[in-house]
Amino acid sequence: MENYRQMLEELSKDYEIIKNTDSLDNNNKEKFLINAINFYSKYIKKKEYSEIIDSYKTLYIYNESKVEEDITPEEQLGISAMYDYINNFDFEKDNFNIFITSMLLHQKLYSKCVGSSFGGNLRETSAVLFDTNIEVPESRQAIEEFNKYIATSNDIMKDLENSDLNSYIEKSVKLITDLIKLQPFADGNKRTFRALFNLLLKKINLPPVYIDNSRKHEYKDALIKGMKYKDYTDLINFYYDCIYDAIIKLDINANNLEKKGDLKLK
Repeated sequence: MENYRQMLEELSKDYEIIKNTDSLDNNNKEKFLINAINFYSKYIKKKEYSEIIDSYKTLYIYNESKVEEDITPEEQLGISAMYDYINNFDFEKDNFNIFITSMLLHQKLYSKCVGSSFGGNLRETSAVLFDTNIEVPESRQAIEEFNKYIATSNDIMKDLENSDLNSYIEKSVKLITDLIKLQPFADGNKRTFRALFNLLLKKINLPPVYIDNSRKHEYKDALIKGMKYKDYTDLINFYYDCIYDAIIKLDINANNLEKKGDLKLK
């Protein structure tokens, strides 16, 4: 198992060199990422999930404050609480329901905001996405559509569990994209449903992903394309890249990063 970790570490160095020279076309890049993620999932002895979450929170909270520019210090603490919840979630013991779990994650996100009344509450006003012309359902319709996940969650999860690893990831990306478009909450929808996606990744033994500030425009363009045209290709490929990046940074190379002082937990 340790040899496999070393193999993946060496492979990651080669991939970075190739990626930086743009000598890898999109199809070959996707194949490499899918194979590397599958290899990690099946053969690599992983760090404790709690250790991965500790490192993740530092990287994620920093980058989230750049991606979502109006994030407050209280919301940063809420993000930490949200990922403590994910860390402690046990799929074998805890009841996972898309609607209920999303509500709890949203509640955690705003749990540190004094006087905040909308943590875990659904929106009652109109919503706009990225200042675009994407049609967002009115609040009543959004609540009705979101409520449907109470009853359909088990069927969705059965479909995910019966899928291979790649299909599971791709269907999960589509799920959270549709939820983000629904905008059931007054604020924090993207953060909440990205956290839900990371909880779904935990179920298949993959680390949580975050969006690096340098790629926020790429993410938003791919997300808009998925919501507007139901073309999820760019977003799925974006997330494959993020998952691979998380595997390398949060697990394979995490010890090296910590020795260099790059991951100083707050």
